[in-house]
Amino acid sequence: MLLNKYILLVCAIVIGSFNAAGQTKPYPQALTYPGCIKPSDVSQKEMDESVKAFYDYWKKKYLKNDLSSLPGGYYVKGEITGSPEGFTPLGSSEGQGYGMIIATLMAGYDPDAQAIFDGLLKTVRAYKSSGNRHLMGWVVADDKMAQGHFGSATDGDLDIAYSLLLAHKQWGNSGSINYLSEAKRMIIKGIRTSYITNDYRLNLGDWKNETSKDTRPSDWMLTHFKAFKKATGDMVWDSVATATYEMIAAIQKNYSVTTNLMPDFATGIPVKPAGPGFLEGPNDGNYYYNACRTPLRFVMDYAHYGDVRGKNAVSGMVKWAKLKSNNSPANIKAGYTLNGNDLQGNNYESSVFIAPLVAAATCDKGSQEFLNEGWSTMKDMKDGYFEDSYNLLCLLYISGNWWVP
Repeated sequence: MLLNKYILLVCAIVIGSFNAAGQTKPYPQALTYPGCIKPSDVSQKEMDESVKAFYDYWKKKYLKNDLSSLPGGYYVKGEITGSPEGFTPLGSSEGQGYGMIIATLMAGYDPDAQAIFDGLLKTVRAYKSSGNRHLMGWVVADDKMAQGHFGSATDGDLDIAYSLLLAHKQWGNSGSINYLSEAKRMIIKGIRTSYITNDYRLNLGDWKNETSKDTRPSDWMLTHFKAFKKATGDMVWDSVATATYEMIAAIQKNYSVTTNLMPDFATGIPVKPAGPGFLEGPNDGNYYYNACRTPLRFVMDYAHYGDVRGKNAVSGMVKWAKLKSNNSPANIKAGYTLNGNDLQGNNYESSVFIAPLVAAATCDKGSQEFLNEGWSTMKDMKDGYFEDSYNLLCLLYISGNWWVP
């Protein structure tokens, strides 16, 4: 009898140890980033609970694994912008990247997080780009013929590779997938090979080449560059970061001096905003549905790595946003010219415009009221795939639940 009790005790300890070791960064982490502020009118526990509630909503609405052409493959269901070339689009590489980052950060709350991540990765692997098999084609469709049919999109691949580094830190390499090896392969043979131009810019996809001057500011993910350098030891990422910050400064000095806003697309030497109809539509040179993501990407370089260039890049944006909205983030509308004027038809709220600017306010101690009201607005905003996914990323960052890989 005593022996049986001893065996049960040992088993309990082993199982408990296994569960505790399931992830190294279980949610919530509730970090405080040096030099940054958090909402001050809610507790950390309240913020963590709000993130969990939003994640539960997001997961139920957008996370799917019903591909008949790829059993076990997960995807984030969402709309695309661009031609599906005869296929019925279900999602995109952009959505895969968002979903994979979210899954790693929610591990510890969601017991299925690793299985979800691995399922998303299965889809990434199957839907190879037509231009570089180490990258992902930008469209997910439930058709074998769609696998390998489409070219890539830079933003999705950057987030996917970065998420693999998060997964390596979260779960290690004791399972069936070597996340670090996967990340390095994608960074070196995919991103490094197909996306970095001879001017150390990031081009738009593997359908562009190393001489391209076309770039998308929402791809300027400064924290990713530092993570890629650490993982691979490749100093080229310092050059990419320097070139990126130089482009940010040039655009802000020459085209958005009063707002510091970024355009959806940029091109040329010296760099300038793209013109109307450059790739997607009449607002390609405005602060629209691509560029609205930039404040989060820039401020995180300051929050995670202490790079003051990240803070400088968003400080003017936050100052403008507070003035434009009368210090109320809910008054921020869906798109502006680079000098801060309203765009035709922008007179509605969208969390993908509000949340990143609220996230940027974390680096400014004088923006506490703006941040407080912004959090209260964001946590209850629900819209479509794009808005909700990016809002959740911002909620994770602001609450201190996005950590460095």
